[in-house]
Amino acid sequence: MESVRDDREGQAAAAAVPGQIVTLPAERDGEAAEPAIDDAVDGPRGAAVEQTPDTPPSPAGRRRLVAIIGGRVRAVSPTGWYVAALAVVAAGIALLVKYLLFPHLSINNDEALYRLQAQTLASGHLFPRAGTPAGSFAPWLAKGVHGHYVLKYTPFVPALFALSLLATGGFGTGLAVMAALAVVVTYRLGLALFDDRRVAAVAATLFTTSPLVVLLDGMLLAYLPVLVMIELAVLGLLRGVAAARAPATRRGWRDRRGWALVGAGLAAGIAAAVRPFDVLTLLAPLAVWAVVTARGGRWWLAGRAGIGLAVPAALLLAFDAAATGSPFQLPFTYLESEDKMGFGVRRLYPTDRAHHFTLLDGLSSVGLHLFLLGGWACGGVVLLGCAIGALARRRIGGAGVMLGIGALVFLAGYVAFWGAWNAAFLWGGIRFLGPFYVLPVLAVLVQLGARGLVDLAAWRPRLGGAAVTVIAGLTCLVLATAVPANATLTRHDRDLDRIVDALPGRAVIFLSVDPIYLMHPTSLAANPPGLDGRMLWAVTRGGGPDEAVLARYAGRPAYLLRIPAAYNRTPDSPAGARLERLANQVGAEVTLDVTIDPSRDPAKAARLVLTTDAGDVSYPIDPTRPVHAQLVITAHGTTLRGLTASTGLRGTPRWLHHRKAPAASKVGTRTVGLALYTTPTASGKEQWVDRELAPTVVGRDGQVAVLASTGQVSATPDPAAPPIHLAAAH
Repeated sequence: MESVRDDREGQAAAAAVPGQIVTLPAERDGEAAEPAIDDAVDGPRGAAVEQTPDTPPSPAGRRRLVAIIGGRVRAVSPTGWYVAALAVVAAGIALLVKYLLFPHLSINNDEALYRLQAQTLASGHLFPRAGTPAGSFAPWLAKGVHGHYVLKYTPFVPALFALSLLATGGFGTGLAVMAALAVVVTYRLGLALFDDRRVAAVAATLFTTSPLVVLLDGMLLAYLPVLVMIELAVLGLLRGVAAARAPATRRGWRDRRGWALVGAGLAAGIAAAVRPFDVLTLLAPLAVWAVVTARGGRWWLAGRAGIGLAVPAALLLAFDAAATGSPFQLPFTYLESEDKMGFGVRRLYPTDRAHHFTLLDGLSSVGLHLFLLGGWACGGVVLLGCAIGALARRRIGGAGVMLGIGALVFLAGYVAFWGAWNAAFLWGGIRFLGPFYVLPVLAVLVQLGARGLVDLAAWRPRLGGAAVTVIAGLTCLVLATAVPANATLTRHDRDLDRIVDALPGRAVIFLSVDPIYLMHPTSLAANPPGLDGRMLWAVTRGGGPDEAVLARYAGRPAYLLRIPAAYNRTPDSPAGARLERLANQVGAEVTLDVTIDPSRDPAKAARLVLTTDAGDVSYPIDPTRPVHAQLVITAHGTTLRGLTASTGLRGTPRWLHHRKAPAASKVGTRTVGLALYTTPTASGKEQWVDRELAPTVVGRDGQVAVLASTGQVSATPDPAAPPIHLAAAH
């Protein structure tokens, strides 16, 4: 930290370059000044040597070009070289995380959604093509309309990933460039806020080494690209404020600070098109401060920013109209209208159970995110203390204070966002991936904390060294727990990928999951935008839809992938999977063998629920031993036979619900399914464990066709596979 040279060295280096114009930073007066000249942004100036396209450069021209390049290289300050190296390190981290830690994407299934959207854009289409029937091929959080799927998010960030895919054939290069850009932009923002290269370099270092950023560097998510856009917007706004304070005669179209303001509006508009709530809450205080301090240039400031905002706004309105039919309805709520801000009943998708989200839930969610940020930011707890100290000593200018207030407004607003509560308590993935929703707070924290940390090191070097030691130790501790946990989750997907990839030829693989979407809970179960992959994935939904899939792809053999309900929810969750061959069993009566494996954990009770068109029947069973029975399906109904005390029955069956069953002569789909519930000894609370359908269709001749397993083909090494076994009787 003390080895980083101060601003005067960079200015001296720049002054040593012939023709270099050195501009000293303006007086801060407690507010943000323009960024200091750094890294030879403008470079040496002089008369250009005119060359025609067909004329090779003259020896004098070549010497001048070499001199210009050499001058730029010599003008780069030691801090500039350090930040450049840091950016290269961040790019390398992104590649390592992408290809070693998350080769099959992370447990955040939104990654698969962004991947699909990027693949769709790279193929020249705005929406992925829908299969037939649409519900059988529906991706995670997508709605099928007019022959295509409308995905939950806007295409601005996927467009960046699509560029990487088109240019290099993969996503790694795009992620590496974004990670490096985030480092540079974070450094430039620190320079603009504090006019001190040491503080800016420390802020960039803290940002790059934060465990949350380390993982996000290699993930196909919008959080890091949106943050880069927000930081670019802040940079442009600060330059625009400086120009707005200048005399009106200097605010022409040739003023690059004015164009920086246009760029700020463009960056803010792109970020707002992806995460509008984040941009509004975080930047609102800074925008108010900018308007107040712009003095006579307020309308000029607003006009230039508005020009930049207009482009993404127009694109967003056009996309919304194409996606939802209304330019003012985002696709975010198109699938489920209850997935929105505020308190009350909330759902993620139409078949989701009602979640009653309250103020207390919102407060606990934000509290957990902040608690995790204390470790997932690079020394977040220490940085908070340093930031408070810098604020108390008035070492943070007006722009920095406004960003700090914006972070507080951001957190206050997130109290009313049920998605953060869902991630914290219902899904729980932030324990392994970090509190990604509060990444903007981390970006503000590293800037303000860096100011305080540098001051602390200058005032009390030993105390500063102790703070750095705590920061390093806390960061290493978080990474030492998060990386192995995610490696375990990735191993589960790798085992699953092996058995799927080993299937011969082109197959249809039905996925038995709840909710009934592909790409969840594993991103491996995903189709390309054109539904033309070697393995075609479909969710099993019952007789009619499943038979329609088989009929449409009659030339492909059919398989069923069975994975546990809690697959990859935590590293310790059941992860055993098995592939079974499927075939239609046809006859006036179809019999399936039923086997229920004993409970993996000590359980004091268990029950098997048979769901049919006539209703639901609950059978109490013994959780400590294998249970055997036969499921008999006819056009008149479905019964469970052979379940006695000797085969595992542990009480009297009882009806849970009665429904009016269709007449035996009615043609079409029949509802047949088995679900298993257990009551663990430790908790005493019943939980759902597994479910399997027996897709059944009654024909006009009274025959029933049941799509059933004819036997297991392969399985993953993990023994904790789904406990229900349903197969055609031999």
